[in-house]
Amino acid sequence: MQNAFLEFTQSFFDKMGIPTHIANLNDPLSDEIDMGLRKTIVSKRDNEAVSLKDIAESFAQNNSIYFAEDIYTCHYIFIPVPEQELPVAMILGPYLTETPSIQRTQEICKRHGIPQGLISFINQYYSSTTYLDNTSSLEYFIETVAEKIYGAGNYSIEYLKQDAVENTEYLSSAESTSNESTVQQLEHRYVLEEKMMDAIAKGDYDKAMHYSTDKSFSGLDNRASSTLRSRKNFLFVFNTLCRKAAQRGNVHPVYLDEMSRRMAIRIENMTAPGEDKEVHREILRKYCLMVQQHSTSGFSPVMQKVLNHISQYLSEPDLTLQSTALELGINKSYLSSLFKKETGSTFTNYVNKKRIDHAIFMLNTTDYPVHTIASVCGITDMTYFTRLFKKEKGMTPTQYRNMIHPK
Repeated sequence: MQNAFLEFTQSFFDKMGIPTHIANLNDPLSDEIDMGLRKTIVSKRDNEAVSLKDIAESFAQNNSIYFAEDIYTCHYIFIPVPEQELPVAMILGPYLTETPSIQRTQEICKRHGIPQGLISFINQYYSSTTYLDNTSSLEYFIETVAEKIYGAGNYSIEYLKQDAVENTEYLSSAESTSNESTVQQLEHRYVLEEKMMDAIAKGDYDKAMHYSTDKSFSGLDNRASSTLRSRKNFLFVFNTLCRKAAQRGNVHPVYLDEMSRRMAIRIENMTAPGEDKEVHREILRKYCLMVQQHSTSGFSPVMQKVLNHISQYLSEPDLTLQSTALELGINKSYLSSLFKKETGSTFTNYVNKKRIDHAIFMLNTTDYPVHTIASVCGITDMTYFTRLFKKEKGMTPTQYRNMIHPK
């Protein structure tokens, strides 16, 4: 290849867990391009991983980079290798841009008439394929590399989507497992997934952990893979499921977004495959704790709006009954009466408790200094913050942190 930028690109994608290949586009693409997907599921393989008929013959001469999607929603990038006699390309992929799940696998199989006996294998395939939740940075990277290789303005970006191949003959099964058994496994796994999400939506950590560690739940997701990237990919999907479950539990998006972001960083910072169980427990525990502290389930629509307003402006020191009533267009006296009726607490006492709850949440999930946490929770007086915290927990914030994170 003898091109420093392409070699750097290959190394970069290898570290992301995305395969790279060098191929002569005049020849049929190797079965390894799609990591053996078609070789395993198609009985008569006359369709390539990505059809090349739509790639211009002047692909290499025009320095055309192709972003391609195949019929199974797997994505590839074709980068022409410069200064070659034949049309040679670096092929990056496959990778996914949509969260893999059993339901999505079933939808794709139904769309293409793929037999039930192959669903288990295809689900494993998707689970072990790198998933990217944001491809903008990837495209910026490719454009930067293209500028270095070909020069600014001397290349083009093209997009292809493979057309469905009619009358594709699929094998009945990828393994000896019967179709009926595979369907039963999938149905049981789907039931477990729903039960786990319901448990998270109720903030029930013990039940959620029970369902999420069931062998049937993990057995279809290729967890046995020892690569760090495959473990991370599974946890990214798990993080998404937990976020959706907490949303089902009526947690405000402010908390959902922050937690999802923090857990994604935690996953990406893993340095060894063996850390996955610890991170799995941490993700589950923190989402359940968040639901326990911030769910608005069980309240009237008006009160849910009020509670969401409190969650959104909890960090504002001047959050009061008066300001909330004015902001939401509700009579102050009516709001005071409704608030007491539905929460059993006055507005001020409720806000103080939510601030301490949020402080507990942050002490569990961040390493921010105590004074910063107090400020984020809307309390600028450290003495007052410490007094409120001690009244709620029977200890100071520092003592609580030392208890949950002993040195």
